[in-house]
Amino acid sequence: MADLRARFESFREARERARLDHAAGLADAFDPERIEAEYADVTSGDALPALRADAEAAHFAGERAARTRFVLAVAQAALAASLRETDAHVEARRRAGAEPDELDELRSERIALRSTALAKLGFASARAFAEALRPGVDYALWSAGAARALAALEPALRDAGGAPGAEPSFAAELPAPRLRAALDYALEGLGLDLERVPDLDSDGEPRAGKAPLAFAGAPRVPGDVRLVYAPAAGLAAHGALFAAAGSALHAAFTSPALPLERRALGDPALPGGFGEALRALLREARLGAALAGVAEEHFAAVALRARLLELRRTAERVAGELALAELAPGAGAPQLGPAGFLASLGPALSSVDELRAASFGALFAGAQRARFGREWWKARGAGELLKELWNTGSSYGLEALARELGLAPLGAEVLLEAELSR
Repeated sequence: MADLRARFESFREARERARLDHAAGLADAFDPERIEAEYADVTSGDALPALRADAEAAHFAGERAARTRFVLAVAQAALAASLRETDAHVEARRRAGAEPDELDELRSERIALRSTALAKLGFASARAFAEALRPGVDYALWSAGAARALAALEPALRDAGGAPGAEPSFAAELPAPRLRAALDYALEGLGLDLERVPDLDSDGEPRAGKAPLAFAGAPRVPGDVRLVYAPAAGLAAHGALFAAAGSALHAAFTSPALPLERRALGDPALPGGFGEALRALLREARLGAALAGVAEEHFAAVALRARLLELRRTAERVAGELALAELAPGAGAPQLGPAGFLASLGPALSSVDELRAASFGALFAGAQRARFGREWWKARGAGELLKELWNTGSSYGLEALARELGLAPLGAEVLLEAELSR
């Protein structure tokens, strides 16, 4: 098993490095099929029965959980490889300008193929696979909470939209040339300097083919971590950079002494949770107003409306994604909304992960505000706490971290309350 674990880590590095190079505009194409073929011993799924037996033979619960994480990571790799041809076809049709009805049909076919592949890998449904990846996450609870949050969001959005100056994107006030400087200013008080973080490469060069919004990735955790961004203006671009920086710093500060399963595997929402913890900085009215050069009340109104719209879009996907995840193997997807809506959904339940991450970020920010005051981004103690958490790598899921920090249980309604009570 040690040989396969080493092969998996090499596969993960090669795939992530190629993906990041393409997204950063450093490579014309991303060819995962070639990498998957080179590591067929990992991506075929043939090793899963032996890996499951190895996990079940573990004497201690912690060891069993770690081995199970590796089983699931190999299953994810095998699943992605089995859908590669389908995904390439869907992407080609999307780029060619396919109509929403066609994209919905293609998504339905992919959902059927994915559930069939998961059944062959030993999972009864997409929901069963999602629950295995995220032990303890109650999807029924998140679905009900998202529905109640949606109902509460409508009056909140009406109120937020009626606030003076709630419409601007701050494209002029938060210009592209000051994008990185805004992040550096916010991190400085926390005692964090991106240029001094070992093995974290920041790429802010304008480049053809580069993704428009900031992102992060780590071929090796830690050891090869990348923060990639293009000069861009406005609140959304700045928020994306803050979030990407949170994910990158998490990977960079992960302890190298941890085993693979606790460095790079585990809760899929964890990097996003740390990203949201830093993005929450930008929504602090005092910091945001200082960066944009506007009144605090003006910045707060704009930031709140943008946040509520984002949360509504995410919460609207939850019920549909849960319905798709519960389909029987091979079943096509029903039409869940207007043409094009199905194409925006997926059975991997990414909407719940986004809400979990946002909930953690908002509650973490609220706790730091209560402890250090409204300018908590100037508190070295908050920065030290983040480094302690990042050092644990992927040892804990978001819910476990929230419990360790004494935060309220994560939830869609708790998230909405935290945003409205800033």
